Amino acid sequence: TGLFYIPPGSPWHNGHVESFNSRLRDECLNINSFYSLLHAQVVIGGWKTEYNHDRRHSSLGYLAPVDYARQCTHQSETDDSHSDRTE
Repeated sequence: TGLFYIPPGSPWHNGHVESFNSRLRDECLNINSFYSLLHAQVVIGGWKTEYNHDRRHSSLGYLAPVDYARQCTHQSETDDSHSDRTE
């Protein structure tokens, strides 16, 4: 693996990030005026909490990300049949 340079103005190379950045800008940054760094951290933190805990996402079957994560049970199953070797 290595670094891959994405030239400015090429959003098609990383659509997921571009989509998220657009939502963050439209739903949070453009409608708020920040008076200090602390104020920005509080407002953006509240938006992030709402986005991840309350907001339903169509790509997740209309579940909030936190609810979708609870449903995921990505557990690796161990197959003991490969450990029984005849010598």
